[in-house]
Amino acid sequence: MHDLPDYAEQFLNMICKILEEYRDTCHSAYRGIVQYDSDEKRIISAMWAKDEDISRFLRSLPSWRSLLPTGGQELNLTVCSEEEMRALNLKEAMILISNLSTADSLIPQQEIITDVTQMRTVANVHESLEWFAYSLVSRTPSAQKSKGVDIPPVSEKTLDSLNSLVTDFQDLAEICLLLLHLEVRVHCFYYLLPVAKQSNYAGPIDDLDPDSNVLKLNKDLSNMEEVLSLSLQPKKFKYIFESLGYLVASILINSIQFLKKMNENGIKKMCRNIFAIQQNLTNITMSRESDLDHARQYYELLYMSSDAIIDGIAEKGAQFTEQEYVQLFQLQHRSQPGSAYHQFILGAA
Repeated sequence: MHDLPDYAEQFLNMICKILEEYRDTCHSAYRGIVQYDSDEKRIISAMWAKDEDISRFLRSLPSWRSLLPTGGQELNLTVCSEEEMRALNLKEAMILISNLSTADSLIPQQEIITDVTQMRTVANVHESLEWFAYSLVSRTPSAQKSKGVDIPPVSEKTLDSLNSLVTDFQDLAEICLLLLHLEVRVHCFYYLLPVAKQSNYAGPIDDLDPDSNVLKLNKDLSNMEEVLSLSLQPKKFKYIFESLGYLVASILINSIQFLKKMNENGIKKMCRNIFAIQQNLTNITMSRESDLDHARQYYELLYMSSDAIIDGIAEKGAQFTEQEYVQLFQLQHRSQPGSAYHQFILGAA
């Protein structure tokens, strides 16, 4: 463009056409991963990444803003207090639970990414497009002019086309990262919902092993950790797995409503499930994942009578929400029908 300024417009148009083809190729590769069936249905995480409300909320979180290239280096620790972060984690968990954790059905396998190599592809596309978009921005005529470089005149329409393409690359890069963040969380629902809905927690034998679906989840999380840690920058890898323990704890606490019955052996089994996930997540995130202690303490309340639980609330204050206590008492009643719990449940229902 500098050597042949009279042809600058034509050169830039050619560049835009090549970039359009590359953009379409990237979108096609992305659709090939997130779509299934002849109806072009999309996996859950892809639908959510494009959902306006969910996407806007996730992009408003400090964990996302800390990834931005300007002014976000220390954001995740300094902007929000621990209480505020817990409130945001709760809101994210409740949004996901309200969409996925229903009594009606489980998540079909075709609605998640089962091949972790495809997640690696999405991660690679994200990193490549983010770098490419940044490189394009720094080389646009407007950026060059701001550096004092003389640029041959080109039409406003062509410049708009170039800027629009840069935005397209940036958008797809961000969608890929949002998808990975959501996909890991959908996998937690995929494996943990059957833990409550299909497993037996009232058996006569103390099963010393965690639930088979918990073991599958741990293996799945470890596989995703392996591929994503090699494909993403450390801060983005942290973003994918950060606050996952809080979500898992929320899923398990919310799932108490799906348990038919639970005896002492079942309580032990659920606590083993929680501990197994906590160990695995601690190895992945290198943090304590203390939110899962909260879930374990919730199920350990089932060792106590309803009167003892109520006395504990009166003495020490509520550690859980009213709804969580109600669901706990309802499970106690289902596990021991005809007991003194019945009158309490009738009054709370």
